[in-house]
Amino acid sequence: MKKLTLLLCFVSFLTNAQNITVASGKSFTIEKTGSVTMSGNFSNAGSFTLNSDSDEFSSIIIGGSVTGNITYNRYVNSVGTNEWDLIGSPVSGQSINSFVSANASTLATNGNTYAIGNYSNWGNTWTNYTSSDFVNDWGEVTFPLGMGYQMGTIANGTGILSFTGSPAATNQTWGITNNDAANSGAGTRWNLVANPFPSYIQGNANADSSYNFLTVNSDKLDDSYEAIYGYDADGSGYTVYNNTSAALRLAPGQAFMVASDNTSYDDISFTTAMRTIVGGDDLILGRIMQDSHELILSISQGDTEIDQTKFYFQDGLNLGLDPGYDAGHFNQQAALISRLVEEDEGVGLAINAMGLESIDDVVIPLVINREAADGFRVSIHTNGIYEGTNVYLEDNQLGTMTLLNQQDFELIPEINLSEVGRFYLHLTQTTFSTEDDMQTNHLNAYKLDSSNFITIEGLAFQSNQTNLRLYNILGQQVLQKTLANNSNRETVSTEGFATGVYVIKLESENVIVTKKIVIKK
Repeated sequence: MKKLTLLLCFVSFLTNAQNITVASGKSFTIEKTGSVTMSGNFSNAGSFTLNSDSDEFSSIIIGGSVTGNITYNRYVNSVGTNEWDLIGSPVSGQSINSFVSANASTLATNGNTYAIGNYSNWGNTWTNYTSSDFVNDWGEVTFPLGMGYQMGTIANGTGILSFTGSPAATNQTWGITNNDAANSGAGTRWNLVANPFPSYIQGNANADSSYNFLTVNSDKLDDSYEAIYGYDADGSGYTVYNNTSAALRLAPGQAFMVASDNTSYDDISFTTAMRTIVGGDDLILGRIMQDSHELILSISQGDTEIDQTKFYFQDGLNLGLDPGYDAGHFNQQAALISRLVEEDEGVGLAINAMGLESIDDVVIPLVINREAADGFRVSIHTNGIYEGTNVYLEDNQLGTMTLLNQQDFELIPEINLSEVGRFYLHLTQTTFSTEDDMQTNHLNAYKLDSSNFITIEGLAFQSNQTNLRLYNILGQQVLQKTLANNSNRETVSTEGFATGVYVIKLESENVIVTKKIVIKK
């Protein structure tokens, strides 16, 4: 380790130093493939620049104090068609006004509107800055560290936006909240946050078992959505990254969506221990999934893939919710989602994780959302499970079992498709025939903490009415109701019931479902 007093330097490799001092009138540049790690102090009275492109980002990690600014030339995708980028400032003290001025030739505009916008989860809205926002002193407001924005550069340009300010060298926090519950459903649980450091950070446990974003913030994120949601920059939505993904490292200034677990503001943390000089692209290009036992189903219309859902298998996981492994879909009305096999609380999953023993012995509820006459095809996109495992898609309304290992499931629906109860995925070593009588359990009941009712699903697929009984912790029946099968979903109010644990029992012909229900005030 050493002290560097710099006159003129270009770094395109990895450098370690104790202290770095750039004298007045001198310059230091870290090329896109380079990095600097310092145990000591950083001082810049001259020019200090970091470069990047779409899949290579330079890094600086500072262990001591900071004096002076850096300029990070950060790659940002062009606006195109739904090709915006999600970005946060990798430096502090950068005013929005001076940022717009410094990047006038690269930042995309539309009249007096700039390609810089913030996200509000109170109404699930995006708002872009206009020239009128910079009247008086408002434009001198700085980009907060940890907050994400949508940004875009001009088409066919360099794609580089320059941020100038102080590099963060201490732990950073940013407040998130769940406004879906707090705002009576008018808002969302989603928060746009960003890596505040001019270096990569570890994203998941496969990158670092302890010092990673998901592990450090697990108690602040919604258990059903304990993941990093990266925008795909093509209008198709968000890719979900969690502990089922390969080692994830987030680029300097990379922004992403997370789901809050709290209806009041709660701080997530970006710690210095998360920092690393190792990384790759900025989520736009997509990433290879973890090399493991997994199955990916895709739904297509013609030759165009619409969406996909992933099933992941690992020792130690179960059929209920495994936070950090199971992950809800960003869009709960997506074309293809799955549900938990046990303890299902109505969350449509993009990643459904379970124990290794389930690879050839599990039945998984699927939800397909399509309009009538809107034909589609479901196929195995990636099959990394055992060679002898048969993957069947059950359509219990048509009475069919399609072996997806050999052919795709195709359907032109006569009615709108939604909700759970019609489609199931069977993983088994058994070979089914059309004469087999499948006894798939279609009934499900759950109660969300934020609701004052119990939801019952799968009623439309019962041949008879369903009898519901609710028992308190003492075993006393406190509610009895008969539910018709002319709709698939029905709710039962819990208003007036005391706080506590209850047991719900559903009976329909020879089907019996018993589940624990928790009622909170």
